[in-house]
Amino acid sequence: MSPEISGEFSEKFHSLAAELNASDLDRFLHAASLIEVPAGRKLIKARMPVDSIYLMLSGSLDVFAENKGGAIKVSEIGPGEWVGEISVLSGDGRASASVSTASDARLLRLRHQAFEELIAGDGELPVLMLQHLVLLMSGRLSGLVEMLSKLTRERSAADRGVAAEPAQEGVQDLTAFWPDCQLADASATFRGFLHTLPGVENFANADFERLHSAVKLTLYPARHVFTMQGLCGDSIHLVVDGAVSRRIFNPVSNSISASVVNVGEWFALTSLAKGQPEFSTVSAIKPVFVATLTRDDFNRLFDESRDIARFVLYMLVKELARNVQSTLQLILVAHGENN
Repeated sequence: MSPEISGEFSEKFHSLAAELNASDLDRFLHAASLIEVPAGRKLIKARMPVDSIYLMLSGSLDVFAENKGGAIKVSEIGPGEWVGEISVLSGDGRASASVSTASDARLLRLRHQAFEELIAGDGELPVLMLQHLVLLMSGRLSGLVEMLSKLTRERSAADRGVAAEPAQEGVQDLTAFWPDCQLADASATFRGFLHTLPGVENFANADFERLHSAVKLTLYPARHVFTMQGLCGDSIHLVVDGAVSRRIFNPVSNSISASVVNVGEWFALTSLAKGQPEFSTVSAIKPVFVATLTRDDFNRLFDESRDIARFVLYMLVKELARNVQSTLQLILVAHGENN
């Protein structure tokens, strides 16, 4: 990449570039390629496969949530922002929105494979990239949630009726089939359990000991509430034995859906994104062993271990991507019902 492009990237993505050393900056730019797209072109099409992330150097983009029933503009993208990250982080591989050039645009194109190789690489670069994405996606998600709230308020005003009780989807009679704790005391096997988790099994011994010491294992009683939808949390959690219930209220369909969080699964990851409310209510149906890592303890681990920081931040950006994706779908439905 030419010195001119390097300088332009450092100017437009100052918060990221300022923290990169010369080697990491060169590695990042070497993985990307410069493209120029004229105004009026569709860069990304909703529901179609996407193979790249784009970083805006100049120009502007319009983002639309769309389906066969119509489209609604949800945001504008300018210099210094990423676009297309949801497709790779959500695991879907398809675009959740359409993106068009509102003016002539110059972008750095980072293919998904190159992005994943950078995230898996050494040094500070992976953690700094993930930090940048957390801040970017948290801001976008907050804007989308506000848009959805406005659309549902408009719908409620148009209905002018008393809201019905939310429909219950798959949330009845949970106790009868709910998994029981199999261990009288999960602490005896917790070390071995933690060591086998994907992403943890390859930690250096020192990093594993840091994580093991930081998480607190607790046997919670039935009906304990870990998170409340719409409220901010301060910890992330890992199911060690048993299971917990995740309930999500859908303000568009006025319904509640339920799912199970099983052994080995983390939840409440967005608690680490300060100011980001929870997207679900999670509670214990029966007694359950859960390991907890507070935001304060994570911040301490962040300073001590790049590998732990990368492991947790990567889970967080994936969760944020899924939340963006689901919120875009709700916006589309709400927009269609209001028109």
